[in-house]
Amino acid sequence: MQDLFSFSLVLLVAGAIAAASANRLRLPTLLGYLAAGIVLGPSVTGLLKPGESLTFLAEVGVVLLLFMVGLEFSVSSLWATWRRVFSAGLLQMGFVGSFVGFGLLRLDVGAKAAFLLAAAAAMSSSAIAGKQLAEQGELTVRHGRMAMAVLVFQDMATIPVLALLAIWARGGQPEATAVVAEVLGVLALFVLAVAISRRPLHHFMAWVARYGSEEVFLLVALTLVLGAAYGAHVLGVSAALGAFLAGVVLGESDFRHRMEDDIRPFRDVLLSLFFITIGLQVDAGQLLAAPLSVLAWVAVLIPLKMVLNWPAMRLSGLSRPDAWRTAVILGHGGEFGLLLIAAALNAGLIPIAQGQAAMVALALSMGAAPLLIRHHERIARLITRTAAHPMPPQEEDVGLRAAQLESHVIVCGAGQLGRVVSQALSVAEVPHVVVESDYEAFQAARAAGLPVYYGD
Repeated sequence: MQDLFSFSLVLLVAGAIAAASANRLRLPTLLGYLAAGIVLGPSVTGLLKPGESLTFLAEVGVVLLLFMVGLEFSVSSLWATWRRVFSAGLLQMGFVGSFVGFGLLRLDVGAKAAFLLAAAAAMSSSAIAGKQLAEQGELTVRHGRMAMAVLVFQDMATIPVLALLAIWARGGQPEATAVVAEVLGVLALFVLAVAISRRPLHHFMAWVARYGSEEVFLLVALTLVLGAAYGAHVLGVSAALGAFLAGVVLGESDFRHRMEDDIRPFRDVLLSLFFITIGLQVDAGQLLAAPLSVLAWVAVLIPLKMVLNWPAMRLSGLSRPDAWRTAVILGHGGEFGLLLIAAALNAGLIPIAQGQAAMVALALSMGAAPLLIRHHERIARLITRTAAHPMPPQEEDVGLRAAQLESHVIVCGAGQLGRVVSQALSVAEVPHVVVESDYEAFQAARAAGLPVYYGD
């Protein structure tokens, strides 16, 4: 279908029908988009074929999503948790990648193919997890923050993996020092960009909001997002990671909520295209040609990956229940895995049969991801064989304290504003409790004599 108008019309109609059907069946809309892509794709009806225009629009949707996820964080909170990002990310990718890689080597798969397939298996989808967690209101809870921390690390890990892939595709042999230097150079540029741009961006957006119209504010916001993504792309890094860092920089500004409201419609429309393109890449015929290979990869990408994620999360400091919740959230494949395998197939680095089976399994695991994330609590309870998780000690303390109060106020957060509110309530003799999940803010509030409890 060459006509661009007809092409766009088919996409919009398919997306609308898919979203309406999924809502009617009380399923995540992502499943509807994936199913629409499979039906429209070359392996079923052949109405649509993946192309550069569709791929570009889909990538813009992921960029907007990661920007809005970044708005939920802040530079200070990200800096305070950088050790957790690196430790949790390294452990998760190390556990999953090592197990899958050694298993492939035992099956006489070449070292290069084993490495690339293992890296693809270790990755999860930032787009799917971020959107589903946002819809469930779990981006800021313990398991949600840990999942996003791991996903941020995975996006950063694309730098050395893509560097190795490019070197192998050219027929060369990588030097460890060159790869490490490239990674450190890109990270240094990102840190420098964040440090330099933080204050000027806040002042610039204040000037735009003061003197510009609503249309100007929206256009400037979109320009900043796409500009950050393009800058990351020029540096050879994931464009979505650049957008995420832009969101982190602007997450502490006074315009965070306005930017979220303005950009959300664009994000939702373009994200639907992204998930439809994922469905287009699913070769339904591969399920009939090599069903056992596909099922084996699905087993690796979902149940086995969950099991391997759990010890990594436990070693990162999460409680047993939260570790299982995070393990389930990350128990699926990601869009980077699809792109990595596709690029490796084009370069002849992975056997066609193994690569195609892995791609189909990745797409299937991404289709199951919204349901896994939605029911992560139930799955975690089934795994641990408990009717309900015991209440963490700090939350039990809050419950006991609140049980003694009547007509009281709960202050969520002990930052600067939360402390002022608590002091005002104390002066007015209004009973209240303050709950804070950031340990440094909790200590500062406790030192000030406020009725604060460490919890989420």
